[in-house]
Amino acid sequence: MESSINQALELVEAHLSLAAPIVFALGFAESMVFLSLLVPSSALFLGIGGIHAAAGGDFLTVWLAATAGAAIGDMLTFAAGRYFKRDIGAIWPLRTRPHWYVMARYFVKRYGAAGVFVSKFGGMIRPFVPLVAGAMNMSWGRFVAVSPLSCAAWSGVFLAPGYALTAALG
Repeated sequence: MESSINQALELVEAHLSLAAPIVFALGFAESMVFLSLLVPSSALFLGIGGIHAAAGGDFLTVWLAATAGAAIGDMLTFAAGRYFKRDIGAIWPLRTRPHWYVMARYFVKRYGAAGVFVSKFGGMIRPFVPLVAGAMNMSWGRFVAVSPLSCAAWSGVFLAPGYALTAALG
């Protein structure tokens, strides 16, 4: 078992430069309304944080990459909501799970930009709030003011425990 762990760490150590692009892609996928259903980025971030830290990786670089990927995904999802507006409820997965649309709409209507921030920690609702915020004509300025901050908080919350645990054990 120890041999397998050492081999895995050696592999990660040899390819530390790939960590940032990988977490960028995972953050992006988690923020895209349809990809997020297929990619469990939050869970992967927990593991990547620990493995990357154990191999000598730098938290800041990976955190910024994950934040950038998630923020770009949020912006594209918000833009899609603005473009499709009322039609978003007719496309999958909102067509088959209208309660996701209702919850996202509630968050945006009730909490505005703060709802965008909080929804980043809301599991299945996470990618739908930016979509609905766009469809509800939230201003770009309000959305851009809060989305990158929520992406930074979300990616930090899920990456940091692996780094912290590795530091505590190491």
